[in-house]
Amino acid sequence: MTTPRLDRSLSRRTALAGLGAGGIGMALATRGRIATAQDAPSDAKADHPMVGVWMTTTPSGLAPGIFSPDGTVVIIVPATQNSPLGMTYVSTEIGTWEPISERGIHFTAVQLHSNADGTYAGSITIDGHPVVNEDGQRFVDDSPESGPTIRDAQGAILDVLRGGPPVTGVRMAVGVPGFPEATPASATPAG
Repeated sequence: MTTPRLDRSLSRRTALAGLGAGGIGMALATRGRIATAQDAPSDAKADHPMVGVWMTTTPSGLAPGIFSPDGTVVIIVPATQNSPLGMTYVSTEIGTWEPISERGIHFTAVQLHSNADGTYAGSITIDGHPVVNEDGQRFVDDSPESGPTIRDAQGAILDVLRGGPPVTGVRMAVGVPGFPEATPASATPAG
């Protein structure tokens, strides 16, 4: 009698696929409960001019972000970063925001950092205070209260940086991605 032998890599792949599908199923099944457990967005947030998608120009580069009417914020940053934590892989920033004036908000978002081997290296928490201009198409954050808080892998604060160069943003729209105006490269004849 022969015992069937399973290919271990196939078994692992199947198991991982099952876990992934199960996780997606759990997320979909609990989605309604999570959404109903949250408070409905206040008119102050839902009607705030910061709600929308922005292309942000920071001292370290471009970072598109979404400010939702429920007070959540998601900011996309480059996948790698040279920071006080070293050269690390970086997660998307996720956080919350609240209005502090008719056109201004305060947001707090966190990004996680890991080394090339996948070891958690720490986090950076960003506090921002952008103010949307009168026409609602641009913002600037030049608040002395804005900036990062850098934590190591154990959560100890390594540094708190505030102030610095202003951060600006342009509202994104269909056909208007919000990239800064580029200076055309001068045409150089081949030859």
